[in-house]
Amino acid sequence: MRLSRLQKYILAKCYYDKKGIAGRREFYDFYSKEELNNRRKSVEIAVHNSIERLVEKDLLTAYGHKTAKRWFIHKAKITNSGKKVIRELIKGGRQKPLVK
Repeated sequence: MRLSRLQKYILAKCYYDKKGIAGRREFYDFYSKEELNNRRKSVEIAVHNSIERLVEKDLLTAYGHKTAKRWFIHKAKITNSGKKVIRELIKGGRQKPLVK
């Protein structure tokens, strides 16, 4: 499974949190202050889309509210399968040795 650097950051942020829950605004730390000030709206969209894609892959659970047109995410919680994926990423994803 391929994950972007932002998605890996989101998973790691939730994984290292005590309860496994992190607020959406905590994920903005991935971007520099300058970039966040200059491109605020595009950063918000990128974080939101990354969280939605992780939810679709069942790596995160999102908490928020839904309107007729849009889903507003406030918090994200890592699932057991998300913990498994991030552990593999932390270990470095070592390959198994080739056996002849």
